[in-house]
Amino acid sequence: MNNRSITAALLLMAGAPMAFAEPAPARIFNTDGSDGNALIISYKDGAIEYKASLRDKKPKSLAASKIQGIYFYEVETFTEAVELYDGRKYAEAKVKFLECVDAYEEMQGAPNNYSTLAGFYALECSRRMLDLEALKEGMALFKKEGLTRETQIQQLELNVFWDTIRRKDWEKVIRLADKWRERQLPVSHRAQIAYCQAVAYENLAKENPALIENALNSYNVVLSADFMASRELVVDAASKALAIYSNDAGVKSAMAAWGKPEENKNSNGYQFLREANALAKFYQQMGLDKVKPFAAEAKAFLEFEVKE
Repeated sequence: MNNRSITAALLLMAGAPMAFAEPAPARIFNTDGSDGNALIISYKDGAIEYKASLRDKKPKSLAASKIQGIYFYEVETFTEAVELYDGRKYAEAKVKFLECVDAYEEMQGAPNNYSTLAGFYALECSRRMLDLEALKEGMALFKKEGLTRETQIQQLELNVFWDTIRRKDWEKVIRLADKWRERQLPVSHRAQIAYCQAVAYENLAKENPALIENALNSYNVVLSADFMASRELVVDAASKALAIYSNDAGVKSAMAAWGKPEENKNSNGYQFLREANALAKFYQQMGLDKVKPFAAEAKAFLEFEVKE
């Protein structure tokens, strides 16, 4: 029987309608070796309140010191939210996650409870939509105590990069990236840092044009770090890199001289044009143009392919 079926069975056993239920279905493992299913009402102040079924008139109390562990069965709203999230429907997923946060708020003291997990993924929805104002507001309200997974805790730390981007403190982004360089990170986290670093370099290049190559190199890390897992970052990184090439004077000169006697294959502009062609082909072959259509200037790079 899968988790969803167990949840349904618990609620039916309790005589509850098959709808979103605030008591959290779980299995409690006690320090004396016993265990059993329960509907947890709250987890706070060093104790849990629970019922064996919703028919129980009064909840029972159990000290946290007598609990070896709690396994929360996945609740329907969270399952629906994850399906939307996996389908990259982040705005719809966020609404569902926030429903779950509110419904199971009394469980936030428990490890890996679905209120805290849903809250974390609501933050992730804001981040993936690059809604940095909403991410900032969500971070201010989020209670992280229920999180135990290292990658999730690390993601909360990593959100400082996104807030620094929101504040347009470009030099601080570069300093943060240098501090994080030696840390052991999953590739999705490295992709985020590279993206933030690229945006910072691109903006710093307005005063120091030499930094534009640093921006392109960092955008390229995003494209290769975790392949297409962070698709929203890949699309945006590729679009921003193509825009850099489109605005480069050397690239424009190389396009004008293409195939003509004055063409200089040793120039930076020519090399950038070849890179732009390769990136435009990648953009098209990976179907990114269906997510975010080509800018006219970027699509033009497809015509500048070297025939070996």
